[in-house]
Amino acid sequence: PGDEMAPSSPRPAAQEEDASSPSRPARWNGVNLGGWLLLEPGPSAALFALHGGAPHGGRSRRAPQCEWSLMQVLRERGALADLEAHRAGHITRRDFADIAACGLNAVRLPFGYWVVLGPEAGAPYAGPALHYIDQALDWAEEFGLQVLLDLHGAPGGESGDPPCGHQQRGWHWSDWNFSRSLEALRVLAKRYKDRKVVTGIEVCNEPSPSVPLPKLIDFYDRAVRVVRDAGMTADRVAVVLPAFQRPLERVAELWNAVTQGCHDNVCFDLHPYHCFGDNWNALTLAQHLRKVERRAAALRRFPVVIGEWSLALGGVAKLGPLGDQSARGLFGAAQRAAYKQASHGWFFWTWKDAAGVEWDWRQSFAEGSLRASLPRLPSWGPRDCGGGSPGGACQVEEEEDPLEELVSPSPPEPEVRYGDAVFLRTFRGKYLDVEDSSVRARWIDKGQWQRVIVCHPEVDLESNQGGVHSSAADLAKADAASSRIIRDGEVVRLMAHTGRVLAVDGTRVSTASSEENGALTEFVVRVRRAGAGLRHRSVVYLQSRATDRFVDVSSDDDNVRARWTDPGEWQGFALEKEETPSPTSPSPPSPASPASPSPPRTPAPR
Repeated sequence: PGDEMAPSSPRPAAQEEDASSPSRPARWNGVNLGGWLLLEPGPSAALFALHGGAPHGGRSRRAPQCEWSLMQVLRERGALADLEAHRAGHITRRDFADIAACGLNAVRLPFGYWVVLGPEAGAPYAGPALHYIDQALDWAEEFGLQVLLDLHGAPGGESGDPPCGHQQRGWHWSDWNFSRSLEALRVLAKRYKDRKVVTGIEVCNEPSPSVPLPKLIDFYDRAVRVVRDAGMTADRVAVVLPAFQRPLERVAELWNAVTQGCHDNVCFDLHPYHCFGDNWNALTLAQHLRKVERRAAALRRFPVVIGEWSLALGGVAKLGPLGDQSARGLFGAAQRAAYKQASHGWFFWTWKDAAGVEWDWRQSFAEGSLRASLPRLPSWGPRDCGGGSPGGACQVEEEEDPLEELVSPSPPEPEVRYGDAVFLRTFRGKYLDVEDSSVRARWIDKGQWQRVIVCHPEVDLESNQGGVHSSAADLAKADAASSRIIRDGEVVRLMAHTGRVLAVDGTRVSTASSEENGALTEFVVRVRRAGAGLRHRSVVYLQSRATDRFVDVSSDDDNVRARWTDPGEWQGFALEKEETPSPTSPSPPSPASPASPSPPRTPAPR
């Protein structure tokens, strides 16, 4: 990429446009204080490491994965003092000073219900501990920060996952104690209704998709009524309702149908992470940037806060030439530009996190990834084909997004010819690999095991492995093949690093000796753009000449098979040509790095 892809000079986060109105306080531009009053292995890593995986009762116990299991260990060891030390030191007055100095105007404060009400019978949590919330509000007031109170862990759990405090395999949505959750919200609203720094209260965090939506909407309706009746008025305090892993349109539709517009200053919470699951792992950096761009348009339709976001990217996006820091800079700039469209603002996850710079505002801000402006991205979308097919559907030839070439330039000769080395990326983001005779797709990595050579079916591979052809005829065939671009519908053989070639026997894909000829080791290349020549990043389908079935990788395992005669998502491979370094070919420039090495600090005694 050239300079057009470099984020422009950094600026403080607070200089972003303010979408607030006279009816509510300034739009939130803030950070989460994760891992403080609800323990999670990432932001609370030091405490988990101190008490993780040690022998117990003569047996090894699994390392704690949530606050519940960690508290069991702390109580068994008589180490509750370590919890108090963490609560007293993980977030301090200095942190609030530094947050304000970064140009932010708000914090989202996650905590478990036990901090408000104390633990339920049999729960190992320690609480109540409302004095920590009191202290947080005092510090926020001192440094001019707004606070979103976040009931991050509900009684019984709003899911069976660690973020709510208790990882439970057998969790069912009926385990969630709605009545006690409402009581926790009532206590919070009454206690803090006169604290002007409190400008939002979130009724739960990431409720499981298994909770029936009508039940969830009913709880949300009752929660808003409880908060308002307790004295938190709509002119000052927004009530935040998570839409987590549900179509926002459907949530908003049912919410409006149930409430008929009777609640003011209510918004939906979204957590648009780009790193969890195969769907995100398979995307290129350009595709991530386009996802963010499209999200901006959707945010204009509903009252929304981006309650959590990070700079963590799926695996394929990290393989480009930009490097991790430059990729984070573009990704961060794109998200901050998009989230200006959120009516109630955003909160980065999180202020401090040992899991890595992608999750830690302080480190990301210091390196400039959260201070750059987004450069202009090239436009891309469906073209007007100027007509339609006989059936009325416009047939538009699919073209590559020009952003792909900007962030990850093609090799100098992007066309794929016979004899070229390539890598085959599956829809899950993993690359096809060969070990001995096994063909699988196990890793997001391009190494020797993933490298295959596209060979002409008439070339004698056995005699050519040492670079010497067995006859003048073979040499002539090889020369002719190597000069031709492979086109849609042509036949190839794929030779692995072992010298063996891919082969199909029934539905099984393995390797065979390069001496093996015929349909078992031959594949017809079907290019997604029918009739096109093969290029770097072309999406192809490999059809066995022996069975007419297409090579596929399932979503359940890493095995490579050939099971169906129709090409679909599982059968698609993004073909990436190996680039041969040239002494005269310069590396693509990286985005400009900010000059400031670290966030400003305001002297503040602990």
